Amino acid sequence: MASDPSERVQAATDAESAFMTLSHDLRLEILLALWDAPGFSLSFSELRKTVGERDSGSFTYHLSELQDHFVAKTDEGYELQYPGHRVLDAIQSGVFHEQVAVGPVELDEHCRSCGGRLTFTYDTDYIARIRCADCGNRALEWPFDPGGIADRDDDAIVAAFDRRTRLVWSCALEGVCPFCAGRIDRELTRRVHEEGACIGVIEQLDRYDEYFARDHPAVVAVDCDRCSFYSFVPVGVVLLTRPAVTGRLHDAGLEVRETPLWDLGFVVDAGAVSVRETDPLCVEVSVVDAPESLGFTVGDSFEVVDETTTEI
Repeated sequence: MASDPSERVQAATDAESAFMTLSHDLRLEILLALWDAPGFSLSFSELRKTVGERDSGSFTYHLSELQDHFVAKTDEGYELQYPGHRVLDAIQSGVFHEQVAVGPVELDEHCRSCGGRLTFTYDTDYIARIRCADCGNRALEWPFDPGGIADRDDDAIVAAFDRRTRLVWSCALEGVCPFCAGRIDRELTRRVHEEGACIGVIEQLDRYDEYFARDHPAVVAVDCDRCSFYSFVPVGVVLLTRPAVTGRLHDAGLEVRETPLWDLGFVVDAGAVSVRETDPLCVEVSVVDAPESLGFTVGDSFEVVDETTTEI
């Protein structure tokens, strides 16, 4: 979030004004009509006819409230602007008004802990989960919008969840918030065990107790300076964002793009991650699924500093 309290207050005030502009249902109908129109544009008469508003004065007033931000007046009529698209994007994501449940869907992949069959479930808390029905292992959990469920069968939903999660993680690891485009603070952080107790940055955050990768010795903490986005990303995901590494894995016979995240051991297995140095923090990630023994060392600036041969 923004570090300056005055900036946060101003942002909240500006946002409140924008939400008030959209508070009337006719204004949303106008945005939707333009969104459905060819070229996102309609003449005054076409737009009025589409929304079905008979009162010309009322229609003109509400249209004027949207002008110069959500809607632009052109020589041909009225055109939906980028902020208008973003409003509709948020609505179409389904997070404001839809609650759906999916599964359990049995997957082809097996649990890396016990060998049982993994399942995909999606519930009304907006979290998609890849779990083992036999041992309860949480292979992967991540938020997923209801829009990802619509018009897809079970296999397509699971595939979309994999692709969307990769996209969000990749963007965050590059320092750009995937939701607001704000600056992401990134930190390679670790667990510190002392006399059976866990201490360190991660353990100070209660939200980490329920994170699916809570047993990993190190993760990447990502936190947006501007919006509420934060998370802990497995260190192995860094390898997926480095073309030289994915090319090396391809040469070794591991197709990381075609393999779901939950079936990539170097992403989901706690045992694939080990802390090599602490100051600065340096982590080795073993690629346990490759036909040949490979490992990559990730530095505190998220550069892959070394490739090693490891014993699996």
